Amino acid sequence: MNNGLYTTMDEGRESLVADIAFAGDKWKEYALNHEKMFAGQSLNKYLALNSDNEIIARASTMEEVQKSKIFANATVRHEDFLDIQGTLTETRRLDLYGIEDLRSANLTYPVSISDQIVSVENPNVFNPAQQEMNPNKFDNDNTAFGQIWTPNPITHKTFSVPWRQQGFTYKGSLGLSESLRMVFERLDKMLYYGNDDIKINFNGTLQTIYGYTTHPNRGTETISNWLDPAKLDGIVNEVIDVIGSMFVNQKVARQNSICIYYPKNFKSIFDKDYKSNYPSDTLRERLMRIPEVRDIKYADQLADSNLVMVEMDARTIQLATASDVIVVPHVNTKPMQGQTTTAYAAMVPVIKVDHYGRTGVMHCTVA
Repeated sequence: MNNGLYTTMDEGRESLVADIAFAGDKWKEYALNHEKMFAGQSLNKYLALNSDNEIIARASTMEEVQKSKIFANATVRHEDFLDIQGTLTETRRLDLYGIEDLRSANLTYPVSISDQIVSVENPNVFNPAQQEMNPNKFDNDNTAFGQIWTPNPITHKTFSVPWRQQGFTYKGSLGLSESLRMVFERLDKMLYYGNDDIKINFNGTLQTIYGYTTHPNRGTETISNWLDPAKLDGIVNEVIDVIGSMFVNQKVARQNSICIYYPKNFKSIFDKDYKSNYPSDTLRERLMRIPEVRDIKYADQLADSNLVMVEMDARTIQLATASDVIVVPHVNTKPMQGQTTTAYAAMVPVIKVDHYGRTGVMHCTVA
């Protein structure tokens, strides 16, 4: 049987045999040409880094590498080095605080991974207490609860390593760290903005996820343009006024309870002297002396010129947690299949509303 199929296979086999036989020579030729290309552009092909990612040695040729003790047992192909150096260079990413603040303050409660919608109870208001010398009037108030419902989505990111590269541990570790970071970034974005793309019909009403800046019952105030140098001296008084508004209108702002989150365009403001030409406290330090202020933090997820103040209390917000951020490898069912891994979490912030429709969240924008 000498049909075209077998002829093609035979020719392909001969070509592969030839490639395998001369693979060593071809690789040497490639390596030499590669070195010449680097040398011709006054570049170093080989670099050695210490544990702080600092360059401690350079070499242009493999001969120089072989003579250097520093490079011993540390040489990789240039193509692999391009991948590896990504793990040695710190990636500039967002500062994430919001979700971690809720966790560190123990503002969480467990729910089941099978719960696609979670709830908290909203109690009714009792009548005021009475004072009598001879008590004979007794109320019969009973505790009644309403429910606040919030969808509980899965936040996930998946990455894959081709099967022939599964021995390259840096591929898996970099994919893992980036996937985890993406999950946390998405969780923090949900905390500030919610997710109105997710809606669940429950009891005839579409329930969605609200964030600090999107909840319909949040407090709102306008502030001046803090980027204006002439306004710097007045920022402290503005913050005091906003906290006063929270105390009067939202019945919150107990001592050491308010966390302030500010956006990237306000970042430098908080490190400046709060009083012009008077080098004493920075604005941040002065604001921290306001009795109600618990902390002041930068939030990259916040849009420019938006400010959020949150009462860090279980009566204001809790993080419903079905699953912390975990990593799950997929089971391979086919030969030569890459290793797929998913990082995911099942948690959602639940902003609470009291019987009078008040929350402990204040959203400020520039007038």
